Amino acid sequence: MKNIFLIGMMCSGKSTIGELLSKKLSMSVIDIDYDLEQLMDMSITTIFNEYGEKRFRLIESTYFRECSKNDDFIFSTGGGIVLDSNNQNILQTRGISFFLDCNTTILIDRLNKQNQARPLYKNDEDVISLYNNRRNLYKRCSHHIIDTNALTKQEIVIKIEKLYNENN
Repeated sequence: MKNIFLIGMMCSGKSTIGELLSKKLSMSVIDIDYDLEQLMDMSITTIFNEYGEKRFRLIESTYFRECSKNDDFIFSTGGGIVLDSNNQNILQTRGISFFLDCNTTILIDRLNKQNQARPLYKNDEDVISLYNNRRNLYKRCSHHIIDTNALTKQEIVIKIEKLYNENN
């Protein structure tokens, strides 16, 4: 069996879908942001504030590269994982990557409903700019694009499971 990589913007549902897929496929999930918070004993925002984005990306990429050496895992990646060329290669060659594509209106709504700070989200324009800057990277790194705008969590999981089984 191959790894499953969930990629996409912050609040696109990667962590939620990862957990649901984990139960459905009986595979372990690695949530990169969650794990980094646990390992460093600080929030992603605090890591950004104390070390800067460049250092965070280095830490994130190092952890991702080590974890991706294993097989049969579901990876809920951070939104910026696609910014590193080595990570892009891993996403394309070490498993099946799914881009959870969600429009900016929904992303902004979800961000505004959350009570947690996001280091790259100061205002709605930040989300639109990040999405526009990263969308082609997400597409290029993915094997499948899942338009999540009109799907329930369960429908997304069923769709990924079907595509995964066809490719495995």
